[in-house]
Parts: sequence; C-alpha cells; structure tokens
Amino acid sequence: MMAGRDLNPAGPHSRQTSPLSVDPDAFPVVGIGASAGGLDACRKLLDALPASNGMAFILIQHLDPTHESMMVNLLAGHTGMAVRQADDGMTLEPDHLYLIPPGTYLSVQGGALHLSPPQARHGARLPFDFLLHSLAGAYGSRAICVILSGTGMDGSLGARAVKDKGGLVIAQDPTEAAFDGMPRAAMATGAVDLVLPVAEIPNAILRPRHRTQGGAADKDYLPDIIALLAAKTGQDFALYKPGTLRRRAERRMTLAGMERRSIDRYLDLLRRDDKELEELAKDLHIHVTRFFRDQKVFDALETTILPDLVRNHSPDRPLRIWIAGCSTGEETYSLAMLLLEQIAAAGRDIRLQVFASDIDPDAVASAREGLYPDSITEAVSPARLARFFNKEERGYRVVPDLRGKVIFAVQDILADPPFSRLDLVSCRNLLIYLGPEAQARIIALFHFALRPGGVLLLGSAETVGSGDDGFAVIAGTERIYRRIGRSRSSELRVANTTDDGARAAPRLGSIVAPTRPAALAELCRRLVIDAFAPAAVLIDRNNACLYSLGPTDRYLRLAPGHPTHDLLAMAPPALRARLRTAIHKAGEGRMRVILPGGRTQQGGTPAQFNIDVRPVLHDGETLFLLCFVDAPALPAAPRAAAGPKDLPRISELEQELEATRMELQAAIHNLERAADEQKTIHDEALSINEEYQSANEELLTSKEELQSLNEELTALNGQLQETLERQRTTSDDLQNVLYSTDVATIFLDPSLRIRFFTPATKALFQVIPGDVGRPLADLRSLAADETLLADAQTVLTTAVPKGREIEGRDGRWFMRRIQPYRTHEGRVEGVVITFTDTTERKHATAALEAAKHVAEQASVAKSRFLAAASHDLRQPLQTLVLLQGLLAKAVQGKPGQDLVALLDPTLSAMSSMLNTLLDINQIETGTVTTQVTSVPVNDVLTRMQQEFTYHALAQGLVLHVVPCGLSVRTDRRLFEQMIRNLLSNAFKYTRQGRILLGCRRRAGMLRIEVWDTGIGIAPDEQQAIFEEYHQVDNAARERSRGLGLGLSIVRRLGVMLGHPVQVRSEPGRGSVFSIDVALTPHGCDALPLPTTVQADDADDARRSGVILLVEDDPEVRDLLTRVLEGEGHRVIAAPDGSTALDLVTGGGLRPDLLLVDYNLPGGMDGLQLSATLRDRLHHHVPAIMLTGDISTSTLREIALLDCVRLHKPVKLPELSETIQHLLVSAPSLARAADAASPTIFIIDDDSQVRAAIRAVLEDAGMLVEDHADAKAFLDAYRPGGEGCVLVDARLPGMDGLELLDRFRAAGHRLPTIMITGHGDVRMVVQAMKAGAVDFIEKPVSRDDLLASIGRALERARDSSKRLAWHDSAANSIAGLTERQREVMDRVLAGHPSKNIAADLGISQRTVENHRAAVMRKTGAASLPALARLALAAAAGAQQ
Repeated sequence: MMAGRDLNPAGPHSRQTSPLSVDPDAFPVVGIGASAGGLDACRKLLDALPASNGMAFILIQHLDPTHESMMVNLLAGHTGMAVRQADDGMTLEPDHLYLIPPGTYLSVQGGALHLSPPQARHGARLPFDFLLHSLAGAYGSRAICVILSGTGMDGSLGARAVKDKGGLVIAQDPTEAAFDGMPRAAMATGAVDLVLPVAEIPNAILRPRHRTQGGAADKDYLPDIIALLAAKTGQDFALYKPGTLRRRAERRMTLAGMERRSIDRYLDLLRRDDKELEELAKDLHIHVTRFFRDQKVFDALETTILPDLVRNHSPDRPLRIWIAGCSTGEETYSLAMLLLEQIAAAGRDIRLQVFASDIDPDAVASAREGLYPDSITEAVSPARLARFFNKEERGYRVVPDLRGKVIFAVQDILADPPFSRLDLVSCRNLLIYLGPEAQARIIALFHFALRPGGVLLLGSAETVGSGDDGFAVIAGTERIYRRIGRSRSSELRVANTTDDGARAAPRLGSIVAPTRPAALAELCRRLVIDAFAPAAVLIDRNNACLYSLGPTDRYLRLAPGHPTHDLLAMAPPALRARLRTAIHKAGEGRMRVILPGGRTQQGGTPAQFNIDVRPVLHDGETLFLLCFVDAPALPAAPRAAAGPKDLPRISELEQELEATRMELQAAIHNLERAADEQKTIHDEALSINEEYQSANEELLTSKEELQSLNEELTALNGQLQETLERQRTTSDDLQNVLYSTDVATIFLDPSLRIRFFTPATKALFQVIPGDVGRPLADLRSLAADETLLADAQTVLTTAVPKGREIEGRDGRWFMRRIQPYRTHEGRVEGVVITFTDTTERKHATAALEAAKHVAEQASVAKSRFLAAASHDLRQPLQTLVLLQGLLAKAVQGKPGQDLVALLDPTLSAMSSMLNTLLDINQIETGTVTTQVTSVPVNDVLTRMQQEFTYHALAQGLVLHVVPCGLSVRTDRRLFEQMIRNLLSNAFKYTRQGRILLGCRRRAGMLRIEVWDTGIGIAPDEQQAIFEEYHQVDNAARERSRGLGLGLSIVRRLGVMLGHPVQVRSEPGRGSVFSIDVALTPHGCDALPLPTTVQADDADDARRSGVILLVEDDPEVRDLLTRVLEGEGHRVIAAPDGSTALDLVTGGGLRPDLLLVDYNLPGGMDGLQLSATLRDRLHHHVPAIMLTGDISTSTLREIALLDCVRLHKPVKLPELSETIQHLLVSAPSLARAADAASPTIFIIDDDSQVRAAIRAVLEDAGMLVEDHADAKAFLDAYRPGGEGCVLVDARLPGMDGLELLDRFRAAGHRLPTIMITGHGDVRMVVQAMKAGAVDFIEKPVSRDDLLASIGRALERARDSSKRLAWHDSAANSIAGLTERQREVMDRVLAGHPSKNIAADLGISQRTVENHRAAVMRKTGAASLPALARLALAAAAGAQQ
C-alpha cells in the first residue's frame, strides 16, 4: 500500500455535520488503538462517525511488519473521511483518518506525523503507548484516546499520560470486545473516563467537554468525598481507585444537574444531604452481575475444577465456599447450583456450606430474598429452573433447599475478618475497582482464608499479582488459581484492627456482644503477658519478623538504611551469630533449642539471658518463635587469685579462644560470601526469567500481528467469496433468464462468429450446439432479413444500437434489435442480436387502431352533437332569459312580478342541464385547469348558505350550516362546485326534514360532509350513482332532477384535485356525502375571496364604455342592446363580422369592449373577428365570447385567444359584472389617446431588442426614442416633459450604471428602469442603489414591460404612491425575523448558501429554510424582486 494514499474523500457514507464547533487551528486529535479483534470494532466505530466532524483520527493497529497492510482498502468503505496511510512529515488535517504503516512507530509533533523504527527490538512492542505519549504532549486536553479490542497492555501507559494532560480516555466495553485484554488493562490503571460500546463512542468524543487541565483539580476533592463517606456511612473508600471514585462522583454530579467543574457545589450538597451521600455510596457499590456470567468460566468450573474438588474432598468435613462481593446473589446461586449438581453426580454425601458477603446491605437483602425476574430464563437452563426455582407472579424464587445452603453477610472485605478453612473463594470483578495496595491485601487475605490446595476464582481482568509464589495458575484465561506454598500471614493486615488487637467480626445477622466474664478474662490475659512474658518474636524461614511481643527493644535495634523486617539485620553483631546458630539448629532438628545469649543492660545492671527458639507449624508453613529469656542470677562464687603457675595456661586458653573466634569469624564470612553468591545466582535467574518474559511478550506481539493479518486476510477472503458467490449467482440467473425466455438471442464475437445462442433461436435459424464458432453468414435464416449482417457490422463499428421489424416466412413478425456487446472496461467485443415475437402485438395494434378510429369518430360525432344541440337550445333560451330580465324591470305590481318570477325556476332548470353538459364535456376534454391556494372554509360555507337558503325555504326544508375556522389547500372555484353539486343533489332527493353542511377534522385532513334526510341509496347503487346519467328513483326522467351528471362531476373533480369522495346511506333514512381535503399547513395564510371589480374611487365603481355587439340573432341582438344601453353603455350593434369590420375601419369606431357571438354567418366566426379587430386597432381590446358550443376545439380556441367565455343563456347580472371587470382592468382607447403620452427612451446596443421594445410601446400609444449607446442618449437628451428611461445594464463603453451616475449628476430626474440578465441579483442591487426606480429581466415580456413602465410613471407623478410603495415594502421586510434578515442581506450580497451557513454557524438546510420563508413572507417571486423590495424598504426608512 502506498503511503499517503487518499481514499473516499467524500464517499457514500457522508453524513450530516456533527454538532461540534471546531476551530481549524485547534481541532481535537483522536488516537485509536486496537489489536486482535480490532478490525471489526474499527469498522463499527467508523460507521457511526459523521464524515464531517472536525477531528483528526490516528489508528494504531498491531500489524505484521513483514507484510503490506490492506487496512486502507478495508476501512475506506466505512467512512466518508479521507483514509490515508501515514507518511513521515504528513500534516494532520481534520476529517482525516491516518493508519500506521507496518513495522514502524508513529508519533505526533508540531501538527505533523513522524515515523520511526520500533524502540523495542525484543519483547513486546507498544506502538500505541508511543503515540499516546506524543499526543498528550502535543495536544494536551485536545487529545482523545480510544482503546478497542485487543490482547496485551498496549495503551495503558499512554492512557495515563493522556489523562494527566486533561485529555479524554475511552475504552470499549470489555463484554463487547472480541479480546478484552487492552480495554481491561487500561481500566486497571484508573485512567479511563468512559467505558462504552463501540456504537456509543462517537457520541462521547463529539460531545462538547469541559475538562480541567491536568489531574490536580481532580485529585483535590477525592479526600473530602472519602472523608464524608467514612464519617456518615461508616465505609472507607480510601483504597478504591481514584478513577473509579472520580467517575462515580461525576456521574452523580451529572444526575444532580451540575457540571464537572462545579465540585465545590457538589461537596456542599454532600455535606447537607445525607440522602445524596447514601446514593453516592450505593453508586460506588457497582453491581454488575447475572446468572452464569461469562459462560466460559462456568464451563471450566463445571468440567474441570468442581469435579476434582468434589472427588478429592474429605467426607468428614463440609465443603466451604466463599463468594466475596456477591452483589444480589446471582453468582452465588450459580456456583451453589453447580456444586449441588456435581455432588449429586459424584454420589457423595458431602455437606455444602456457601458464604456470600457484600458491603451493600440492600444488595445482601435482595440476595437473601432470592426472587429474580423472568429474564433469567435467558441464562438459566429449563432443567435448572425446574429444579432450583419456583415460579411466582413476580418472577422466579430460589427453592428453600438451595437458599438454606447459603449464608449471606454484610461484610467490608478490607475491614472485617475473612472466613477461614475454605475450599473455594470467588471474587470476580471486585479488585478492578481497588488500588494496588488494596488488591495485594485482599489477595493475601484470600491466601490466608483458603486451605492448602484451595481454589481462587477472579475476574477476567484481575490477577493474583506478578511474581506471586502463593498461587499456581490452573486456567489462565479463566483466571482460576490454586493456593500453594507457605502461609502469607506476614502480609495479612486488617485495616480496622485497633491498638488492642480487637477486630470486628463479619456481620452474620445478629451477633451477641461479648459477655463481661469474657472481657475480664481477656484483660487478665493481657496483664499477665505484659508483666511476666519474655520478649518474643515470631519469624518465618526467611528470618522476617511477623509479630513481636514484649520488650524486644532490649535485644534488637532498628537497622540503618531502608526499613526492613529481617531479624538478623536488627540484632547487634555480637548476638547475630548466636541467633543464626539457634535458628539453624531448630530448623534442622525440628526441636526446641536454647542457647546462651550473652549479657544485656537492665536498669543499668548487666543481666544474663538465653535464646529460646521453638519451631512452629501453622497451615503448612514452618515458623519460629524466638524468645529472649532472662537467665536466673547465680550467687557469686569466691574466686581464687590465679597463681604464677596458672598464668601460662590462661594465656594459652586465651590464645585458643582468640583462634577459635577468628575461625568462627572466617566461617561466618564464608557463609555471608556464599549467601552473596546465592543472591547473585538468584539475580541471574531473575534476569534470565526477565529475558524469558521478554521473549514471551515478543511471541505474544507476533501472535497479535499474525492475528491482525489473519483478520485482514479473512475479511478480504470473505469479500472475495461474496464476489464469487454473486458472480456465480449472476451467471446462473443470466443463464436461467436466457434459457427460460422466448426471445431468440445470438451473441456474436468481433468477427461475427457465433459465441452463444438461446434455444428460441432455432425458430429463426437452423442452428445446433456445434455451430458455436461458425460465422453467422453460414446459417440460413428462416425470416426475410437481408440486412442482418450489414446492420451487425454497422453496430460493431459505430456502437450504436439498431432495430428493425422483420416478417418471417410463416407470417410471424419479429422485432430484431442489435446491441453492442460491451465488456466491463467499456470496449465493444461483439454484438448481441435479439428477435422478439411481435405477431400478437402487431395484430392487437391493428385492432386497437381500428377501434381507436371508431371511438374517435364517435367522440367527434358526440362533440358535434353536443355543440350543435347546446347552441341550438341556448339561442332561444338566451332570448327568454333576456326577456325575463327586461320584464322584471318593466312590470309593475306584485301580481305581474310574481308571474315573471315563475319563469326563473324553469329557465334555471334548463340552464342547469345545459351547464352540466358543459361541465362534463370540459372535464373530458381536459380544458379544466386547477389553481390550488389556501382557501378559508367558512367563506365557502357562507356562500353555499346564501345560495341555497331560498331553495330550502321554497321546499320547506331546514338547511343548517356549521361554521368552520380552518383553511384548506384546494382550487376555490372547483371546490365550491363540488359542494354545490352535493347540496343540489341533497335538495333534489329530500322531500322533508333537514340538510346539514359541516366539517370534521381528522389527522391533517378536513372532511366536508353533506347530510340529508332524503330517500337514501341502496348499497348496490352507492357506486353506480357516480356514473354519468345515472339517477335513483327517476325512471320518468323528471327534468327537475337534472340529467344525472352532478355526482359524476363531483367524483371527477375530486380525482383531479386529490379530494376523495365517499358516501354512506341507508334507504329511507338519508345519505351522507363527504369530501376529504388537506388542511393548510401552519403559517400559510389563506387567500381572501376574489373580488370582481376593483376601482380606484367611488366614481369608477360603475364604468360605462363603447361596446361593439356582434350577434346574428336579431331578437338577442335587440334585447342585449336594450339591456346594455340601460346600464349606460354606448352600444354599436352588427349582425356579422364584415359589418363590424366596416364600422371600425370606415367609421372610426374604437370600442372599449367586444361582445361577440361565437357562431356568426358569412364564414367568419367570433374568434376570427376578435383577432382581426385587435390587429386593426393595434390594441388588445377585451372580448367576451357568447357561445352555446361546448365542443373541445371551441373551448380550447377561446382560451388560447384570451377571450372571456360566457355560455348561453347568460344571465344579466353575470354579463354586467363581467363587463364591469373588463372595463376597469383595461382603460379605454379614448382615455389613453386623450392623455398626454410620455416619451420612453430606449438605450440598448442590440438593434433587434430596440425594435421589439419600440413596437410594443408604440402599440400601447407611447412615444418612443431609441439609442444604441449611452453617449448618444446623453448627447440627444433635452430636459422637459414626462418620460421614462429604459437602459441595458451591459452597454459597450459607458455601461448602464455609469450612465445613471452621470444622469443624476446632471440633475435629471426621469425615472430609470434597468434591464438586467436573469437572476443577476448583484446588478439589481447596484442599479437600485444608483437611482434606478425598477428593473426588468431578460427576456422581457410585454406585460412585464408595460407594468414596469406604468409603475415608474405613476410613482413619478404621485409622490404619495411612491411613499405608499416604500411603506408597503417596509412592512413586508418588518415581518421577517432577525435571522431571516441576516440571511436575506447575505443572499442579496451574492453569497451562496454554503458560505452563509458557515458565517452564521448554522446548517445549509436551515439557510435554505430561511430563504424560502423570506420569499414567502415578502411575496417576492425571484431574488431580483426581493432586491427591489429590500431597497424600497431601505429608501423609505431613509426618508
């Protein structure tokens, strides 16, 4: 793998940006360490990490130094970060993952990576520790350590360094890790802040942290917490690991709502709140247990340990077991069950005693109850459940027989005496929370409590200590040991031993206090010892003092140098030889030895004493009790003076004594030298042992590297196997597809030789399997296909597919397609020819064409019939409607008015039937368009109530409309028509009772319901009523009930709008029709009801104008003339199109509005006449087309010519309202001609653009001057008169902005409109700031151009309107939030959303949401329009 290779810089795993705000110059660096099993853990970690996280990651994986690493390829697919193999000097960057190369050490310094050869050539290599030390020094509190699956202890020392610098240390949960050695080794140091599953580690490292620098601040508060716990709970946590205490205290602080830095507040809380102190103490009693936890350990116990223990146990004493730290009892009962099963299997009568202790009284109480939840069935087998548990309502309870075997006690293992003479001790996962001193004391305590050969069971991360000779390993992986060697009573210390030697006993329930006689006996014993007992010392075989009694200071002294328990080192030189001799004789002879010790001073008087050494055997270990016994004083015997003859003898004896002394000293010196040699040999043995240990660690490292390499190879092999399997599956699938299809397929090579063919090919070619490899030209085709080879060669050359339809000689048809055969590299290596049988499709197509032709003819005939019938029926109906309207105005008196009113229901019924035919025809032809807006439901309901109240009164029915304050998303006109049709249907079929119109709200939808008490609908007709012309109970086809199209129209409109329509009904009881409509989202305002006529003032409310009426029917023409003249209009009538043209051309008529019948005689219809009149008048005259034709073509032509369509018979109010609307929206030509026309100056370098704009403006009656550049305009311009300047922003030479500056500098005030490119927001802003009153975007439309000029002239004439515009713009901008204004300002400045998100510290999606909200609230249709609005608001604010 090449160093520095970058994979997936923005891969498919890109995720959302993490919430961590990152300073580019101070980003965190995460060191990840893994070994065996680490590849899978790394994949899971990277899968959960966001690609953009602002951190750099360095992965240290133990790799085989002799093989190239494949980790980059294996991990690149699991992250969107850039994955690189580290190179020397490579700069660290955020959102990158760096991998250590094989056979190197990796460090960080100065923001760059540095590679170096391994420091340790022999023994275990620790590359992760090496990285972490450099990481802690370079990044301090920004360093993060993550320890994943692996064996060994790599990372434990570096984690401590990271912790000391204030960094974060996270370890993978050991129960999840494939190999828990590295996580547990790090946890044992106390430096781990968090122990988490891999999936939760990313959230922890991305979470903002508030950590103090270094560890001093963390250490200060622990003594206070320990003191408070000891004072108020009686429990001493001084020997717990500081990391454990710190994590638990910080957890309680978090639960109390405090930050980690608020330690003073938490200490105050602990002093004030005893309950919080108790909760902290309980939290420190970490209860993690379950039945048969760590199944491998229990399997080893069941198969190896416990059978031997039961088999070799003496039947005359009980089998004693102690579970220290039993928690809630699951492990205790698990061991008890196994032992009972083994005793039963061995057929031995052994009494079982199980002791279980824990410091937490609540946990002990729970264990004594023996009640566990149903979830234990996952760990306890059904056989054991049946034998050892009783099922109760709350769970499973331990049977009394098993419960009676266990004695539970509340015990502090560091303070209370242990149980003794034990065969097995289990203490799992307790030592990991204690410091090294406490661990050593507890191990010594277990050694003391166990019988020789007893079994000790520890947790998977715990050991008995290095170099320990008190235990032998039975099963290292399972942490099972056997007690060996001498007793370790010298190391046994009980913390709560008082000065008088009294100890607190384990609290096994209620223990009676010592009686007074026992206390007096103890006092008497101590007084006798103090008064009469000799000075005594208990030592072991190594002369180490274990215990002393009496005035030993008379005979021994403290040795200089390091403190020691060596008896000989504390003895004076004169006494040292005698002590060594006495101890040696007592040890060899296993008997009591008494030797004279010499003299000592007692109270200033010399006294003789003896050395009394007695060997003692205790628990298999040989000890020595050495007493200094005062010798009885002998009476002084009279001593005769030595005579002269005795002097030589005395001298001789003295010389012999001196010689003996010298020989003795020489012997002692030889012994000491021999001891030194033995010590040297021992040191050499230790050195050799260390070398062996180093070799073992090196082998272990090699094993890890091989394990890592094996994992990589396994992963690659798995990928290859998956790829091969997919290829096999694909090949099988392809072969099955090819052989199972009826499509004849031939594969040809570049030489057009057969490579493969499917069985169906035999229907077209006489081919056999032996023809593979032959040229296709050698085969005779059974179809007429002369161009096959030529087409194949063309496709082979051009790589463009070709298709052709060919006919077989048996009359069958085939679609022959030739495709290029492409390899995975994209090369064309042949062609693929397929023959698809299209005979049936060919015949079906022909039949469909014939049927389609028949249907089209029928549809045309139907449309013609409907159009003709509609027109013929509407003409006399129109006459009747007009006559009825005139009669209603002319007839005086109530009887006459009543008679005229009787015509209205009949005319309405006939008109309704014709309109229904029109509606259904419009829906079928697709001319109905929808405009979905937010519609207030109550406006629609109110309008329906007003329309149908008269019908209800006339029929004697009660109409009740329930108001509703909600809004829905729909087309107002079509929505009203649906409800109108449902109400009309209800009134038709309801003879008595009531009709209800109301709404129901359901999960974001609004259901509009129409209830009636009519005749009801049978179940088998409830779907048929929505068919065309279907009516219930109307066999006679009564005209008052319509044509049976109303409900069909409702259903079709519902489908078009997405509003489901439903019906519920019972015959004789009535029906309920409902429409489901989506509610308007919150924040979207509903549009008000449209108004028909808008006027500037009261005088313009009813306008009159010149109307050209063209109608061939004289009666209708005459009646319409009377009606319109009665309303104040000047009407010019014509019977046909030619007459109307003559009036306009010859008579100088300039109408304000055209009212034309569609069907006119003389070969010119109403549409053609309208188009011709508009051309001759050079003005878009509003036109109303009166028609009874409902054909598809007619409706479409009227819509395309922008004419208002009114269907005959048209009612007078509708006609009058339409005329008023058109006259108001389009000022008359007469008024336009009378007004003084302003001059419009066009400045554009494109002559075609100038000509087009001139034509539009002159057609609107304006004066126009055009110029090719800005200089020509300035030279020709003369001030005076009204006008407007249209200038292109991009002009050669002097551009539009410079022109504006010079124009304003010269004092000219003509309004200027800038022509800009589409979406050029920056230019719009500059132009508006330079003084332009408006802008228009290319391409310029006619309506936009005229509207912009009109606004500019109007604001120039009337300053109040300009100010009103500024106020309106300011109000629109004022509705924005502060954040929305910030986004708007940056958008108008031309910044992209990505940069805006970075500037404001929000996501890009949030910026897009704010932009949409700005556009919606301001009503701006584009960014330039928003710029216009913002600048207008700013101008208003300045004014």
